[in-house]
Amino acid sequence: MAFRMSRFVPGPARFVPRPSRLTPRRLLFITSAGVLFWFLFFSLTPITSPLPPYTGPHEVGILDVETEVQKRTIHDAILKATGEKAFQLDTLAITLYYPSSLPLASPSQRPWARPWLPQPVSLIGEGYARLAGVSKLSSVFTFGLWLLGSSTVIPGVVDAPILSSAEQILGEDGSGAGEFGKIMSAAEQEHKELKRGDGLGSLPCVVFTHGMAGMSQSYAHYLGSIASHGYVVAAVEHRDGSGPGTIVHHPDGTERKVWHMKLKDLEADPPMTDLDLKAAQLNFREAEISETIKLFAQLNAGDAPVVNLKPDSPRNALPGFKNRLNLSAVTVGGHSYGATGAMQALKSAGSKTMPINGGIALDPGKGSGPLNKDIDVPILVMQSGEWTEKQTAFYDEGWHFEAVKNIIDNVKEGWFMTLLGTAHPSCTDAPLIVPWIMKMVTGTTLSSKVALKEYIDASVAFLEYLRTGEKKGVLESGVTNAGGPFTHDKPHGKVQGPDGADWEVHTVPKSE
Repeated sequence: MAFRMSRFVPGPARFVPRPSRLTPRRLLFITSAGVLFWFLFFSLTPITSPLPPYTGPHEVGILDVETEVQKRTIHDAILKATGEKAFQLDTLAITLYYPSSLPLASPSQRPWARPWLPQPVSLIGEGYARLAGVSKLSSVFTFGLWLLGSSTVIPGVVDAPILSSAEQILGEDGSGAGEFGKIMSAAEQEHKELKRGDGLGSLPCVVFTHGMAGMSQSYAHYLGSIASHGYVVAAVEHRDGSGPGTIVHHPDGTERKVWHMKLKDLEADPPMTDLDLKAAQLNFREAEISETIKLFAQLNAGDAPVVNLKPDSPRNALPGFKNRLNLSAVTVGGHSYGATGAMQALKSAGSKTMPINGGIALDPGKGSGPLNKDIDVPILVMQSGEWTEKQTAFYDEGWHFEAVKNIIDNVKEGWFMTLLGTAHPSCTDAPLIVPWIMKMVTGTTLSSKVALKEYIDASVAFLEYLRTGEKKGVLESGVTNAGGPFTHDKPHGKVQGPDGADWEVHTVPKSE
């Protein structure tokens, strides 16, 4: 019988076993166990998930558009690294989501739209590395983006034909699709509108502005779903230095890269403060919103073709926008920094350059400058549970919640509410694409799909209210919790949304 010798260690009597040898059989066992573990891990908990179908009755067309605008400088600051003007507006870049005349198809039969990640991925990877202050690790960021987002596509059809008047579904629930009477009624109504000579179609428009470090496609499911309910949505790719990185394509074929900007990157006389930087970026965004509305008008007029400067982006669908857009119904929305920008744009609502009929603000920024109080059009403010519960002081105006509520309390037609169980990124695509990672990081308790469905339903209900004056869904509720996070003396009142989630309603429009 063979005995294995053990090594004696001085001191109290004890023996330390000699490490076992890594035999081929043991190596095979460890390798097999490891492969089985990772197979089960990735099959039961996949890293990424595809974006779900949109919630409305229409197929969605999607198109990247970049057009030349009147060249102007929003602020005189220059970039220290290059000497270039930091806030020069040369072109407008948007992603259009719009209802299409194509029939709805199953995912296996539907032509897919462009990749969710903008190209080249290396540009965005370098942008996020710069934003994080570790430029040398840009390749690591690029690989991470590729790993998590390379297989994700935006559902829809690139350059699909826009929904025609005869095909437009009048009922929001999709009832009436295929009913000859309603189709003829829609066509007759469109004919009457055009005979009046106003040139306005029946599709309302939405301009959406992304948050700090965000991109135009970061909200693809939210915006595409709104489009699937019969709205033309333009998601602006901001060139104000708030995103990770973007490329400006000039008409002469030259390009200019715009990276995320910080105060230390800028030179101005007098030197800019943090609030100066935010003001410049918000003014830049407001100019881009105005240019987007001008583009809507140009597309609707159809007199001069829109020159699309976006490389490899088709443009066959653009002539179909002629006489299809309702320019008297343009709503501005945004998330975080974008919500601050959208609220600022409402200051000019009703003017010739800003014919805006309402606003949607998702988690108005806590550090993007004071919020505009001069609002004369209806507005819907929706906050995540995290944004409401975790309060911070807000520019000498008290707590952030109080500052927002004071503004909406003084708007004639304003809603302010919180979707419980959600976090700041819950309205973006991130919780849909990497659900378990986002859940682990944010600690949300509400399903990401349910959360987005609630945001979409409330937004569409608000857009329909602007069109018809009828309140639906959570908009019908009265105030359930006026004090928000500061209600301590009694349980927080809630109202259930159409998808089963809980909302706290803080402000509703004043009674007539």
